[in-house]
Amino acid sequence: MNTTLSAKEETQTAAGYGINWDTAEDRVKELKNFLMNAPQIMDPERLKFLNEIYEKHQGEPVVYIRAKLFERVLTQKKIFLDGNPIVGTLTGVRAGVYAYPEWNVSWIKEEMQMAKMASLGEMKIPAETQELLEKTYKLWKGRTCVDQNNTMYKEKYGESAKKYAKAGMYYENVSVASGSGIADYGLVLNKGIRHLIEEVRTRLTETQNTLANRDKIDLYRSMLITFDAVIKHSHRYADLAEKTAAEESDPKVKAELLEIAEICRRVPEHPARNFREAIQSFWFTHLCVATEQMACAVSPGRYGQYMYPFFKKDIDEGNLTREQVLTMLKFQWIRHLELGEYQGNSYALTLSGHTGQSMTIGGVDKDGRDASTELEELMLETQIQMKSIQPTLTLLYHPKLKESYMQKVVECIRGGSGQPQILNNNVVIQRTLARFAQYPDGITLEDARNCGNYGCVSTGVCGKGSFITQEDQPCLAKVVELVLNNGKCPVTKKMVGAETGDPTTFETFEDLYEAVKGQLDNLFRISRAHSDLSQMARLQVVPSVFRSAMYDGCIEKGMCEEAGGTRYPQVNPIMTAGVDAANSILAIKHLVYDTKVVTMDELIKALKANFEGYEELRQMCFDAPKHGNDYEDVQAFVQRFYRDVDEIHHAQGPDCFGQRTPLDAYSLSYHNYFGGMMGALPNGRKAGVALTDGSVSAMPGTDKEGITALIKSGAEAIDTVRYGANHFNVKFSPSVLEGPQGAKTLISLIKTYCDFGGSHIQFNCVSSDTLKDAQQNPKDYSDLIVRVAGFSAYFTRLDCGVQNEIIKRTEYDAGRC
Repeated sequence: MNTTLSAKEETQTAAGYGINWDTAEDRVKELKNFLMNAPQIMDPERLKFLNEIYEKHQGEPVVYIRAKLFERVLTQKKIFLDGNPIVGTLTGVRAGVYAYPEWNVSWIKEEMQMAKMASLGEMKIPAETQELLEKTYKLWKGRTCVDQNNTMYKEKYGESAKKYAKAGMYYENVSVASGSGIADYGLVLNKGIRHLIEEVRTRLTETQNTLANRDKIDLYRSMLITFDAVIKHSHRYADLAEKTAAEESDPKVKAELLEIAEICRRVPEHPARNFREAIQSFWFTHLCVATEQMACAVSPGRYGQYMYPFFKKDIDEGNLTREQVLTMLKFQWIRHLELGEYQGNSYALTLSGHTGQSMTIGGVDKDGRDASTELEELMLETQIQMKSIQPTLTLLYHPKLKESYMQKVVECIRGGSGQPQILNNNVVIQRTLARFAQYPDGITLEDARNCGNYGCVSTGVCGKGSFITQEDQPCLAKVVELVLNNGKCPVTKKMVGAETGDPTTFETFEDLYEAVKGQLDNLFRISRAHSDLSQMARLQVVPSVFRSAMYDGCIEKGMCEEAGGTRYPQVNPIMTAGVDAANSILAIKHLVYDTKVVTMDELIKALKANFEGYEELRQMCFDAPKHGNDYEDVQAFVQRFYRDVDEIHHAQGPDCFGQRTPLDAYSLSYHNYFGGMMGALPNGRKAGVALTDGSVSAMPGTDKEGITALIKSGAEAIDTVRYGANHFNVKFSPSVLEGPQGAKTLISLIKTYCDFGGSHIQFNCVSSDTLKDAQQNPKDYSDLIVRVAGFSAYFTRLDCGVQNEIIKRTEYDAGRC
């Protein structure tokens, strides 16, 4: 489809529902400008409700308390209208964020006076909210998810796990709220919340009153509380719109307000009948899932599939033009952009504000046919015009996609927003089949084809397979550092690794590599034990109620998602810095064992000195053979390393659900977080500098053999079916993608990468010179977008460490492609 509107269509009239189209585009601009220029504010209301509800319902089952908290927020938070015809905000203030202290409160005590960054940049905490936070800290200290997790670990294993996280071995993911993947939005759109009320009430009535059914009964009655709250929430907006309309003199504004009221009276309680109702129903559902637990990876999934019938109906009946749909999508994009969270500085560093609202486009239908839609092309056009960091688009690429569709994809990518990222649909389907075939009931091919991207680059089954980020996030580069220090962390001076021996006594490379595997085993033994207990902590402290109902399986089983209630429960261990580890090991092999130009003792001394006085040796480390150049021996070792990492991880046993859990190999911004906690590495990287992004990206400045060698190395480095995800960044000079030849080049590169078996690839189309200028003149580049990991971010609002890492990435111009 050509989404460039003809002159005839631009002047075509349609019913357009009650929206005041005369002012719509101006309102889109005003709303976005506000978000881009106003600081995010931490709203105190949820903190008040949290303390009140837990005091009032002390002694009740935790799922019931969580449901009552959800109800209190939706029915009593301040609501307002801001000119967006798609109504509903997370908090009671514009650009507001909530605190979620149930997961962790340590940041309240340690970071209150620090500058704080959320999804859109600076975040302010008003004095009233600071006082509430301090009170909440006292109430929740020792009761949070991370507190419970660490207490259980100490009681079971006789030691504190805190030293391992502080040393940078892994990130304690239980310390922050987590998204849960792709809810079944189509269920609400096509059947409505009232249908769920009837189903759950029937199940509650028919469930026998036995002790064995206690948890099931508690969950059902809690779900009913949340359903009622969702309906009351939409009706509150109906009341507000009616009240505002009564005071409005402009007939067009009044008509829009009255229509908003009518729509909010109907959805999401009842099925949507058209695109106007569907987009509001979707938003209320998405907002309520986020309200329960606002975090990265509350992802809309295949929006272009479940919204398409409503779109087509309105287009065919003349109720909307494509131009009007495009404007409505812009209003929706504003809503996604406004969602944000703050859970402490470490969380801000590891995610760079990413909220993970990923929309999946492309892919195939249940019969394996191309599933791309006209609506998805309008979504691409929306991103081209909006230049927004949320939602983020992901293309499930397959060779059946139409040429015109791929041309629109290229147009969006070269617009500079780094969207859409590309996932190989064939690999994702294979991975999904392989992962869930082990489950007692297996998986159908139809479900595997209904896969989607959530969060950064992870994948799962839409509406049926929520994930809980149960695993801690290990740093593989730390393994090398521990090998070279015989298990002692050189930063914290604590013994956190295995005693694998004095590295200066290793006579052969295989001696060194056995030590690496020993440290990997120690890392995964500790992190997996801590992680499995963390899932128990989540179940005890913060079980999900409403969002559990949004996944197939939870209502049927009478189990929340944390307990494994979904049809395809999965956990999500994110593993970072594999390329840094492999390159460092290769550098030692090359310099110490193969060429013997340096001794192990000399190398260790240079690392301890952060290469100060060892500049020549540092250059030798940097110049040693590296991943990203399609060198056969290097490629073979990288594959061996990732294969061993996978085998050692799974040797620790099944996950908390009793299943084999594949590692997700990608970085988000963990590479920056861990980099700040580590000393120098044998790959030539100095202490404190961000590690390499992704899992198969080249270390910045070390891919020297051209783009074909780079993508071949990236595609073949890791078993993309055995691993749960991987992550690959490529940076182009904008001139490379200009014109028809540029589009042809990019499409050919994507096809080649997928033909080689690659799973994920994404592109930055912005020059290093532009990025450097943006660092110096941030006010001139407030909306400059870059691709960080499996997400885009506004460059000037990123941590300096991430900015520098992106600038250093190799830039491919016409002479290198």
